Amino acid sequence: GGGGGKGEEDLRNAEKDNDNDNDNDGDGEQDTGKKQKKKKKKRKKKKKKSSPENNTAEGAAQQPASKTTIKADLGANYMHKCWAKEGQPVFQLAHKLGIRVGLAAGGRFANTECARWFDHKTGKAIPTVTVARCHVRNTKHHARMSKLALTLKNADISVAQLLSSSEEYVHKRMHTTKFSPLEKAIHYKITSRQWGYVSELEDTGLALIAGDGKTGLEGYEDQDHIGSEHHVRQVAALMEKQIRENDNPKIHKCDPATGGGHDRLVVDGYHPFIIDHLLADCGGVRIDLNKSVQKLSINDPVASDIQLDDKRYWNASKQNLNRPKTLQVTCRDGSIYNCQYAICTVSLGVLKSRSKHSAISWEPKLSSMKRECIDSLGMGTHNKVVMRFREEDVFWPPSTPQLLSPDPRFHFLNLNAYGKTGLMLCHVWPPHADEWRAKSDEKVVGEAISVLRGMFAAEYRRKKCPKPIESVVTRWDTDPFSMGSYSYLKPGSSWNHLQILNLPHPQVGEARVFFAGEAASMKGWQCVDGAFESGVRAAMAVAQCYGMKEADDDKQPKEKKKKKKDGKK
Repeated sequence: GGGGGKGEEDLRNAEKDNDNDNDNDGDGEQDTGKKQKKKKKKRKKKKKKSSPENNTAEGAAQQPASKTTIKADLGANYMHKCWAKEGQPVFQLAHKLGIRVGLAAGGRFANTECARWFDHKTGKAIPTVTVARCHVRNTKHHARMSKLALTLKNADISVAQLLSSSEEYVHKRMHTTKFSPLEKAIHYKITSRQWGYVSELEDTGLALIAGDGKTGLEGYEDQDHIGSEHHVRQVAALMEKQIRENDNPKIHKCDPATGGGHDRLVVDGYHPFIIDHLLADCGGVRIDLNKSVQKLSINDPVASDIQLDDKRYWNASKQNLNRPKTLQVTCRDGSIYNCQYAICTVSLGVLKSRSKHSAISWEPKLSSMKRECIDSLGMGTHNKVVMRFREEDVFWPPSTPQLLSPDPRFHFLNLNAYGKTGLMLCHVWPPHADEWRAKSDEKVVGEAISVLRGMFAAEYRRKKCPKPIESVVTRWDTDPFSMGSYSYLKPGSSWNHLQILNLPHPQVGEARVFFAGEAASMKGWQCVDGAFESGVRAAMAVAQCYGMKEADDDKQPKEKKKKKKDGKK
């Protein structure tokens, strides 16, 4: 996800003063009887507010933390597309470095099939057959949506419209009764996870569905036996088996042989994996931090002032190293960097100039094609709540990775099952992830605890209503240097927009600025491997401007000839 390089936080030493109720007048006077009565009332009021049954902002108050450090990624924490193996550079690197991973339950992050569902209103487990019924119906909807999307192609239609039409078709085709309120809530949670994990379905374009191509579901919506009660029970049995098999996930070194194409959870975080690895590999490269770029201008001389024999401006060769540094990067603190080429890796949200604290002005302006592309693509919100409880206070199933309820807001990933003692992470997608702007962190944490305690009410009470000792709430949508989590396809946009975003600047004449990031990657769109892959590609493009690739190619034939002459392999 977007912000993958930034999202690691130490959850530690958040000790709170438990004596806040002990008022001090500050004047050294002894309390009178009247004062003591007032204080008693005040304490009583405070206790009522902070009781677990009134789990609002005050109810989420934290207990003193232990000194132990536990790290949790607040941005990306999964490796996707591991089935690609050689084509997935981050997976390759994880395998090479022996990075510790755990398999995602069911093979995909936030899987709704390989999860235990509990009703947050009653505290009772939801029968797997009920969840299976919703999943089967959803799969038939998906099959119909794929068929329609391939026909409509890049029409200005949302996933929500496609889904509505498909639901109506499947309902008439199957002659089924409508969903009960519980099933409707479960179905909404499944569909929002499948297509609305960073954007609302109403604002997600059909290109997302059409991009699937052949799904293996062709004709699925018209097969009568699929969705029958007998079939639903078969699916439920398979789901139960899968849930059992995924309980208590094993932590192991990344290996293609273990887990096949399943998504992997990067247990120790992306920072010590990717960031520290790259830092160790870049030698004496100068890295300036806390620099907010305000303007990027290209001040090349006019064509008439350049001589035809001035090789600093013609062809890609090592002589380009001597060309004037006519590209100027100006920062908000007044510092200026003059260079020959630049690589821009800011998020799509920053390119959209959503915040005055991070907006970049371009001189010359970005091409109209690129500006239209930036406007057409969406930058969505996928936020998280991370809560840490004492080991003895864990009141949910400790070894089950995925825990869900019909509540539309929180999708619980149990990091305790992956060896992070007492840690619970909540994924939150739109529109709920966007609603936090008007809420304090304490309020958001209180709402998450309220749902979690409702799912496991009996155990929560038995554990004497524990509170988290530490918590973190992400706000990627308001972070000025992110302004969203990662990109998505809006209605009317297409996969071509990703290609256009990847084009260098300027698009006419010599390329001087190259772009990278998940939104500029066709291979790893929305993912860390996309950011990684596009960064390598942009770096190679700059290297080619200096003729480095040409030099390597020139050497290759000579080496081959020499080996042939020596008669060696």
